[in-house]
Amino acid sequence: MLMAGAIAAGCGSSDSESGTAADSPPAVTRTPTDDATDPSADTSPDQSSATSLPPGAEPGLDDINDDGEPDPTCGTQDFGAGLVIRIPCDIGGYAHEPEEGTRLIEGSLYRLPGPDNIDLTGISGENLSARHADGTALFILVFNSDNLFATGSDVIGSTDTLDATIRLINSQFSAGEIQVRGHTDATGAVRGNQTLSENRARVVQQYLLDHAVSATAVTAVGLGSTQPLTEEANPDGSPDPEGQRFNRRVEIVVRLPG
Repeated sequence: MLMAGAIAAGCGSSDSESGTAADSPPAVTRTPTDDATDPSADTSPDQSSATSLPPGAEPGLDDINDDGEPDPTCGTQDFGAGLVIRIPCDIGGYAHEPEEGTRLIEGSLYRLPGPDNIDLTGISGENLSARHADGTALFILVFNSDNLFATGSDVIGSTDTLDATIRLINSQFSAGEIQVRGHTDATGAVRGNQTLSENRARVVQQYLLDHAVSATAVTAVGLGSTQPLTEEANPDGSPDPEGQRFNRRVEIVVRLPG
């Protein structure tokens, strides 16, 4: 388990889904002055920490590595449909590890750290911690679609994970804006994948609304296969069913009040 932010997926069976199947801010620098010899110079912690930022970095808002200092961010990354995230300069050993023998694509959303102090009891998924480009906190859950829907279907099977998710949001992450994001793997027809991802996102959106999730807004968007988390082919070019399975998912992004 990880920190609070986004939840990414469990696993299901391998098959086709659909067709039946940053801008880096300028570096923070200081011009040499006589501060060292001026006893009245302001040497507050904020100023001294700013001088040690990596080139192109911004002061951070979260202490990812628990060293008592917020970790700086180096630019942003656009994950589509308005999800633009500030990326920590050094994710290092705090990033999520690939699961089920999969290999994360470069720049995968799933590499972002997530808190392990979130109770995911009853939830078949994972969570990640993130900050929107404007600094607001994001809580993201990612569920494997195979655990919610039959192959090629937009009818929810078991609702256990969604029921537990609603309880978690209402108890710890209420009054935020929710975006439900549907994703497919890259097998099948592009148009069919897009339609399936949209339908699944809308079905989950309606379930949240019908079961009193605490949010100021709940929207839905389908992204087809445009935002994969993992590689869908092995190094030898053969299909990787585990990678395909991992990319079939629904994400619930909660943008928390500022």
